[in-house]
Amino acid sequence: MSEWIAPLLIIIALVLIIGNFSTFQKSAKTPLRKKSLNDLEETLPRTNKPSIKAETFDKK
Repeated sequence: MSEWIAPLLIIIALVLIIGNFSTFQKSAKTPLRKKSLNDLEETLPRTNKPSIKAETFDKK
């Protein structure tokens, strides 16, 4: 009885590994987003604040 347990466990492990890789390849082909980030429209208006500029000091 113990002679067939080790090969059975190895076969089950191989089936699980191969099945995991096949589902990983399928999910990699389908895009996660319906639209790309460049195609999306802005939903929030941008503020018209001027950019913050640091004052420069003259070296003496």
